[in-house]
Parts: sequence; C-alpha cells; structure tokens
Amino acid sequence: MKVSEKQQDGYFNSTKKATILVSESFDLDSNKSLLVVPNSPFMKGMAEKINYFDRIITFEDLEKEIIQNGKQDEVGALTGKIGINNAYRKYKKFLYLKFDDNPDNSKRIQLKLVNPETFDDIFIADTAYDVVWSGVNDQNTFNPLFNSLIDYIRTNSKTYK
Repeated sequence: MKVSEKQQDGYFNSTKKATILVSESFDLDSNKSLLVVPNSPFMKGMAEKINYFDRIITFEDLEKEIIQNGKQDEVGALTGKIGINNAYRKYKKFLYLKFDDNPDNSKRIQLKLVNPETFDDIFIADTAYDVVWSGVNDQNTFNPLFNSLIDYIRTNSKTYK
C-alpha cells in the first residue's frame, strides 16, 4: 500500500474501474472542511492526493483534538457508530472515509464515504483484490476505488477542479 501520485488527467494510474454500488446526491462543498479516515498513513495520503477536502485527519488525531479542546466528557469514546455520531454532533462536522470488506465476496474490497450525521453510506465503490504473486496490486485494487471517489466528488461538487 503505497500512496500514488495523480496523473495529468487527475486520476491515479489504473487499468481497471471500480463498480459503484451507492452514489447518493450530496452537497459535498458544504461538508468538505474535514474528512476523517482510519489510522492509516495510506488512506490519509491517498485522500490528501485527491486535493479536495480542507483537512484530512485520522481517528487518532480526532481523539487528540477532542481531548485538547476539553470535549471528551461531552463526546465520549469514538467507538462504534454511536461514538462517531457523537463526535459529529457534539464536536465538529466531518465526513468519514473507510475501507470495508464486501459482505458477499471476500475477494472484493469496498471504499465507503459515510455521513456520520445519519451514518448513511453516501458513496460505495467496490473492486476485486488484484493479487500479483504476493500482496495486493495497488494500481488495480486501491487506485480504481480512489478514482471512483474522484468521479463522485466531481459529480457532487461545484468547486472541485
């Protein structure tokens, strides 16, 4: 899992496309100030390379901010959907980006953009793990997922270039 550079066309290098399972119309421009990702340098780095969200932080960073601002008693633990929703309602609005297993096929992976206010998945892309010899090929597994997220942002944003 190595953070890729975008090419001239604004996409990450890939020969495959992800399957879009969910693509809800959503006002991204009003909700782009903060994107929270799992504690993964790869996920954070890829989201930063998209160059759309104002700030991208991990859950660990979010917890630290909540503590530094003295809101931990009000927000509570960030475990599970209720904890994430509490952080959204009681601390700061954000969108949540994560990888998830495909519940129907263990040889596939999903990228989900979640609205923590309702915990609805507003975007889900799905692709097969492309395993070359050993390990997962980023170019044909992860890059198509992030390329589909770029398409989703372009569709739902008036400001993204």
